[in-house]
Amino acid sequence: MAAGRASEADLRLLRAAQRSQLLLVLRALLEHDDEAARRGRHAGVVSGRTAWSLLCAAEERSPEAVEAVLADPTVMAWALRLLRRLGGTAEGPASAAPLWADLGQFHALAAAAALRSGVSGVLRVPAHRGMIWLPGAGMAGPVARRRWSEAEIRVDREGAVAVGELAEVRLPASRHLASEAPGWRPLRAVRGFAPAGDGAVGPGPWLDTVSPYRDFTRYPRSPDRSGDERLRVWEARLAGAYALLDRECPAEAVALRTLVRALVPRSFRGARGALVASASSLDAFGAVTLSLPSDETQTAAVLVHESRHQQLNALLGLVPLVHVPEKEEDEGAEGAEGAEGDEGAEGDVDGGEPKGTRLYYAPWRSDPRPVHGLIHGLFAFAGVGRFWRAHRRHVTGPESRRADFEFAVLREQLQEAVAALLPGENLTGAGELFVGEIADQLATWQDDEVAAGPAALARDYCTLRRAVWRARHLEVPAPMANRLAEAWIAGSAAPALPPAELRPRPDLIRLDTFGPLARFRLSAPDTFDRRRLRQDRDGEPALRAGYAAVAGDTERAAAAYAEWAAQDPGDPEAWIGAVLAQPEHARRPGAALLLDRPEAVAGVRRAVAAAGGDVPAPAELAQWLAGAGS
Repeated sequence: MAAGRASEADLRLLRAAQRSQLLLVLRALLEHDDEAARRGRHAGVVSGRTAWSLLCAAEERSPEAVEAVLADPTVMAWALRLLRRLGGTAEGPASAAPLWADLGQFHALAAAAALRSGVSGVLRVPAHRGMIWLPGAGMAGPVARRRWSEAEIRVDREGAVAVGELAEVRLPASRHLASEAPGWRPLRAVRGFAPAGDGAVGPGPWLDTVSPYRDFTRYPRSPDRSGDERLRVWEARLAGAYALLDRECPAEAVALRTLVRALVPRSFRGARGALVASASSLDAFGAVTLSLPSDETQTAAVLVHESRHQQLNALLGLVPLVHVPEKEEDEGAEGAEGAEGDEGAEGDVDGGEPKGTRLYYAPWRSDPRPVHGLIHGLFAFAGVGRFWRAHRRHVTGPESRRADFEFAVLREQLQEAVAALLPGENLTGAGELFVGEIADQLATWQDDEVAAGPAALARDYCTLRRAVWRARHLEVPAPMANRLAEAWIAGSAAPALPPAELRPRPDLIRLDTFGPLARFRLSAPDTFDRRRLRQDRDGEPALRAGYAAVAGDTERAAAAYAEWAAQDPGDPEAWIGAVLAQPEHARRPGAALLLDRPEAVAGVRRAVAAAGGDVPAPAELAQWLAGAGS
């Protein structure tokens, strides 16, 4: 897996392990059934064992029918969250459903299996805003007006009818479940991948805009109201991305087709520079949520990234790669990353880290990450890096420059992550093997030539992210910062700089602009120039500085960065950017320290101000600190 050579059989083994986990969870839910009844479950919902018996009958008649239901990733999401709820575990988002309704979804599973297999039965199921969930198929309704109510599904050889207090809906026969009908909203198969012929909802991939448990952070959710035209745009983009991967990156295409069943469209209204919000979750193996990428190439990169998270989530359930300290929580997916390494929609799906957990710099993230998170990012972006490396051979013009930039960025970032992990103190033997294999792949990338323009932008981008991260999350210990401040005020030589300490500051994190602007310039230089002119007239200093720096206009960049720093003297990003905008040969002494140890400059400036001294310019202070101990 680490080498990216997992066969379809290997990947099916991971999928089978996840199915086994789901069956264990369903069994555990049955064992909690009596206890849940004592805690006040709605009297109208029958025992989960009744539903289990119907599932078993459906399995005997048509095993593939039950498999089609259990293969829906949102079934695992529902089951795991309900199991935690019954166990009194606070982990993860809380359900907005009453307990009886969450439990009643067991009957929805049985109803979906009965409908597919032709087993007769009558079941009481929950309806959310009048809509009834049939896992692996879609939503029926509305059959009621209330927020939560009970409905009935009657299944016989002719099909099924959903009956509620407001209306009844005739459900399509099993072979027509993928077709829309009055009162029926199916999972929507991505065109070109649905099984030919019978019109049933197949094994995926499908667009899920209806399932109540499709959201990783909020549930249950009502069906989206996306119009058919909008969904066709999604289908076209996804179909193009799958075809692109088939042509250029077959191993990643196999992984995507084998592991990812459900693609959940999400909005990303705060997007800038064509960032994409995407995420995977430990609770929903096989599901990926993402905002609409800008084109087929970006879609392919996002899907590679998330299918890698799917692989690693499943592997970590079988093989420990990390020595987990007592009480440490699982990291889960890297969560909501931008496809190109920007965290345009940060918002992890995992929980907070226990006190004492070691945190690392993950070059594609703006927040410090524990070792599980760093390994997740390493494996996911190794796949994305391999995609861009292959894509460079198939494109020319602006698309080639864009691919060069993405590859050069990830090559540098992955090297840095490997260097942080390979001392191996937090890795098991399997973990060292895993990271070492990725390191070996990266070694074969180092001699690949990248065009000069994209290569220079990639270097500056990686340097900027690293320096800004340090300025946000690292600090010189207060006693030493005070000692340095006293020496500065007294006009003495600078004492030797001490190591920095990690002090995470999530409140300082904001969206990156340099990366999106670099991609914009490489992909659409004419449009970039027109928008830059508009920004020069009336844009904010930070954005004007970014446009000028990416365009290589050092004079305008210097002026805009100076204006930014004057507006917000405490923001190190302004003076870090100012250094990077200058050609290396023109940088003042101390510039390297501004990039390598910006937290020292920021900390001493604060200490000088607190001591009542005149706050020095960052460049002047950096030059003084650069001579520390000499």
